[in-house]
Amino acid sequence: MTDTLRVQADQETKAFLVLEQYPDAVVLLDNNWTIVYANFLFRQKFCAGESPIGTNYLSWLDEASVSIIQALKPKLTNGAEHVELSHRVPDGSTVAFQYFFYPLPTGAGDHYIAGISRGTSNSLGTVLEVMQLSLELDKNNKQLQEAQAKLELLAITDQITQLYNRHYFFKVAQHFWEESRRYKLPLTLVMMDIDNFKTINDTHGHLFGDHVLKNVTFRLRKGTRKSDILARFGGEEIVLLAPNTDFQTGVVLAERMILAIGTEPFTMGNCSAAVTASAGISCTDSAEFESFEALLDSSDRALYAAKQAGKNCVRPYSVLAAKPYR
Repeated sequence: MTDTLRVQADQETKAFLVLEQYPDAVVLLDNNWTIVYANFLFRQKFCAGESPIGTNYLSWLDEASVSIIQALKPKLTNGAEHVELSHRVPDGSTVAFQYFFYPLPTGAGDHYIAGISRGTSNSLGTVLEVMQLSLELDKNNKQLQEAQAKLELLAITDQITQLYNRHYFFKVAQHFWEESRRYKLPLTLVMMDIDNFKTINDTHGHLFGDHVLKNVTFRLRKGTRKSDILARFGGEEIVLLAPNTDFQTGVVLAERMILAIGTEPFTMGNCSAAVTASAGISCTDSAEFESFEALLDSSDRALYAAKQAGKNCVRPYSVLAAKPYR
């Protein structure tokens, strides 16, 4: 094998490894509905971990869904289709899932169909790009590398806010925690929570709630520094890690974040809502912490104190703070 082919084969292997870890069910079908690839989540969700490769995809659907997908097939030559199908699951029952189906022609003249269950539009396009590049052995290496880079970015990014996700935040935070300990540098952590977010969702719907999350992020980015690390910690919680930042500077940052969110209402179509947030702040130069988890817990306690104080405010960590807010 030449060096070029060896590098390309290695890149294709990595691409499929990314698909194996992808957070949506992915299946690749040939023109006769035969399954030629299914990722880990598809196998776990629908096949009890067994490989479905070589079986007919239609056999995994109920009768009504078989009719729907067969009628859909001619349309797939023109572009993507979105459909709800009832899928057989390991316990023998059927469960409804949202599917996106895409045509995947290859350079060899073959035609495949990619089915992705419960995906989001941004990430689906990248997954399809990697799958098609993996099937076409003669594709340019640079294209494959770019598609792979996009998937790697998706793996560390929250899809609604485009902030770092919780998993990657802990990885980065541990690095700065160790650096703080080694070089005696202050490390500040701000835990922020959007006030009454459940009420926002219940009143205006989850699409508006997502709109609020996206635009909260936009406002926060404008008010933070390049060195600050923002991440979606979970639900409506956003965390900021500020390396080499003392407590007083951290307080200014936290108050700036709260002010940026509450300056003007969030509007989408006919929906509008005034939104506020609360924040708890902790820093390594204001108390002793045995681990990063202890620093994180202290900011969580401070956030709870902000909620107890009436919300829409910043509270510093105190050893007397009540139990964590969550």
